[in-house]
Amino acid sequence: MDFGKIYRQWEEQQSSPKKPSTSKRIPKGDPQSDLQRDESRNNSEALRQKLEQWLDEHGTTDKDTSIEQAFDQDKATTIAANTRFKHMLPQAELDLHGLHEVEARQALQAFIDRCVAQGLEKVSIIHGKGNHSREEQVLVHVVREELEHNPHAGEFGFADGRHGGRGATWVRIR
Repeated sequence: MDFGKIYRQWEEQQSSPKKPSTSKRIPKGDPQSDLQRDESRNNSEALRQKLEQWLDEHGTTDKDTSIEQAFDQDKATTIAANTRFKHMLPQAELDLHGLHEVEARQALQAFIDRCVAQGLEKVSIIHGKGNHSREEQVLVHVVREELEHNPHAGEFGFADGRHGGRGATWVRIR
């Protein structure tokens, strides 16, 4: 049963111009009038039955509900993945203490490349808080710049207090 065919038939019936009647109006009790009405009802009933049969065979999908369910599932999956990632310990660590800016940039780039090759997901970069610097914090700015420009570095942020606080940065590797 082809729903498209049934639908086209229905549209044709609805859109076909009504032929003007050349005869006089037939009163309700007239057998010819009753015959025309019965034929029209039978056609409508047959079409309705075909549509119901097609729907019984193929069913219907509430697209709004399906979209909402998919969105809810995606949201739940994302929340679970982010929670897992947040509680995950870094799988590798790079300590930049004592390096100058250029050395730190090179070391960081090489480190991220190695992490990508190893398939790691979360790493930690220790840059220190800058307490022993004569000027401002140099390494923390170097790390931020390099991560912002590196295509393999995803989201990143300062570590929690137990893992270095503002002296370390965690990175999601893409």
